[in-house]
Amino acid sequence: MPLARKGSAGTSPARTNSVVCGIVGAVSSRDVSGILLEGLQRLEYRGYDSAGVAIVGADDNGSAKFVNRRTVGKVQVLVDSLNQRPVRGTAGIAHTRWATHGSVSESNAHPHVSSNRIALVHNGIIEDFEPLREELTGNGYRFTSDTDTEVIVHLIDQCYEQTGDLLEAVRAAIKRLDGAYAIGVLCRDEPDRIVAARAGSALVVGVGFGENFIASDVLALRPVTDRFILLEEGDLIDVRREGIEVWNLNDENVVRSTVRVEKKRQRGDKPRADE
Repeated sequence: MPLARKGSAGTSPARTNSVVCGIVGAVSSRDVSGILLEGLQRLEYRGYDSAGVAIVGADDNGSAKFVNRRTVGKVQVLVDSLNQRPVRGTAGIAHTRWATHGSVSESNAHPHVSSNRIALVHNGIIEDFEPLREELTGNGYRFTSDTDTEVIVHLIDQCYEQTGDLLEAVRAAIKRLDGAYAIGVLCRDEPDRIVAARAGSALVVGVGFGENFIASDVLALRPVTDRFILLEEGDLIDVRREGIEVWNLNDENVVRSTVRVEKKRQRGDKPRADE
């Protein structure tokens, strides 16, 4: 029988920072930078102190190009930075952070990156980050922030080195996490997907046409879709342009219901199940 993931057991939602932090992610055939930025702006009501995006696109030679941009302050500061030095790509993740571990600084802002190939955004608190940080430091990883989140991205990178597959790397890494998390993970070498997971922190999947999304709140994605998959505790999700796959706490491939949120409704309205 597959092992249950640690993060789903004994987690107290009251101890997470998921109420204030915001996550947005998109995989598409079009440029996603505008989707990510508008999503963050729609989540500004949550309160935050920094913001950032990581985007995968192609360089002039057609090779995957990985860009991570972080700023302190309002989302508009990030928007201005991207207007001055545009970043475009077909897959990306974005985040607004409220400081819990570490001060308000660019180095502590999300996304966090490991080996210039794995980027991650995270809501929640990892309880066992200190022994994991010590282990990863011993394995040669260099930490550049004071956050518990950076432990996750290095752990996934270490697993990716062993598995060569982003989904399997995330699956292996989250089994070692004790605490609460909603994460979105991007890989430079697999630019057509985002892998996400949740335990103790909210996360939804937005269902589009030839494009799909993740977010910590449906409000972030209302301009691009009205169809959502409401994930269950412990779910692991592989999000691609052409489809979405979900695995439950026991690593079983499952189908979650899709609900429709009418665009005229406001935040807090109840979604209805598709007929």
